[in-house]
Amino acid sequence: MDLPADSSRRALAIFTAIALTAGAYFVSFGLHRVWWPVWLAPLPLLLLAPRLRTWQVAAAALVARAIGGLGLWNYGLHVGDFSLLFCLGGVLIPAASFAVAVVLYGEFVRRGRPWLGVLAFPVTLVATEYLLSLWQGSYLSTGYTQVANLPVLQLAALAGLWGIGFAVNLFPAALASLFSEPNPFRVRMAVALLGFYACVVGYGMMRLHVTMQGSNEVRVGMVEMHGAKTELTPDEAPTMAVLQKYAAQVQPLAAQGTDFVVLPEMSALILDSESAKVDALFQKTAREAHVQVLLGILHVTAHGNFNEARLYSATGEIETMYRKHHPVPTWESKTTPGTEISILPQPVGTIGVEICRDMDYPDPARYYGQQQVGLVLVPAWDQGLNVDADWHGHLSLVRGVEDGFNMVRNARNGFLTVSDDRGRILAEQPTHTDGAMITMLSTVPVHHVATLYQQWGDWFAWVSLAALAGLLAAFWSLARA
Repeated sequence: MDLPADSSRRALAIFTAIALTAGAYFVSFGLHRVWWPVWLAPLPLLLLAPRLRTWQVAAAALVARAIGGLGLWNYGLHVGDFSLLFCLGGVLIPAASFAVAVVLYGEFVRRGRPWLGVLAFPVTLVATEYLLSLWQGSYLSTGYTQVANLPVLQLAALAGLWGIGFAVNLFPAALASLFSEPNPFRVRMAVALLGFYACVVGYGMMRLHVTMQGSNEVRVGMVEMHGAKTELTPDEAPTMAVLQKYAAQVQPLAAQGTDFVVLPEMSALILDSESAKVDALFQKTAREAHVQVLLGILHVTAHGNFNEARLYSATGEIETMYRKHHPVPTWESKTTPGTEISILPQPVGTIGVEICRDMDYPDPARYYGQQQVGLVLVPAWDQGLNVDADWHGHLSLVRGVEDGFNMVRNARNGFLTVSDDRGRILAEQPTHTDGAMITMLSTVPVHHVATLYQQWGDWFAWVSLAALAGLLAAFWSLARA
């Protein structure tokens, strides 16, 4: 198919492609994601790429992907209160990467190297998404668009987010080549395409069907009452009143057979002078209820502010204290990052602790996987059921698939979630927007499943970087020929 020579009709074709691509990316990368449009989003521009001048391809792809990335713009600038430069980077860097990927595809196809073009498109996107993740986490990665697509999500156990991103982006490039190349190539590409995705879906279905037999279980209770409140006060009276309300819910949950009670991130701001009083309250609570209690607080000291999760044992001791590794750039700009992890050998299995944004990064979750942790407890804080609870609240599901553990996540102003090592949500309940107290009790498996990703880490990202270097060298050679 050739583009019409008439300039107005050519312009219409380009603008239509931009609109279709931008719309599909907007839906797949926004706060309320639909998993399937991203599989077809690049197709209109990939079909045009071999038939346009290089600058036209680059400009159209840049504009389309930038518009498609605006689904998080308002959230980042106004809800997240991130800087304008940060928000622009989150839009323009993926757009520039996409433009390079589309240009490479078009140039290889135009020069009679369609196999290289089909490979260049996903490899470029995976490589640049990985490099971008080293800056501010992996939250912009294509892999996260497939959280609800459970068979494809299982690729995370092999190759992390990067394997999922490759599978998603390979599809439109291969499909575009089927429309533009002659029959002998089409047959070979169709066979390769069917074989590859048969393996992807087959592996995913098999992994979802096979579950751990004879795993231990614990009863975990969660309590939340911050659905409509976000303020933290250093005043002792209201702070202790909030914590006493939380503590009062532990005994009723214990009466129902609870082993752990998980409270949300930053349940209160605790000055160092009041820290001992808070410990005494929850040590007494845990001891009398004979359960383990995980409390999230903002601990303000003379040496720094720490986003902490303190676990009080059933006998009243402080069993561990975890400090958040990845503070939010704006809200927690004065918070000192932690460096230690919390691994708790228990009779039912090994349990770990993380806090909220730490689950947006492959580490420290991968380290927990290497230590054969079977359950991770996560105090968290999202920004509302109609804001980011669905998006940010479910990013952490990928960590369980990557590293073979189950998860309990209690998010103030979000969801109370229990998920397994396949990314399935076992139980979930929203907080109340009026701030009313909510509790949830769930039986959670505790088992660890070994994965290739936990052993080899971001190997697929490094393979993609090496492949991109080779493809760029091949492109340079073809351009000079």
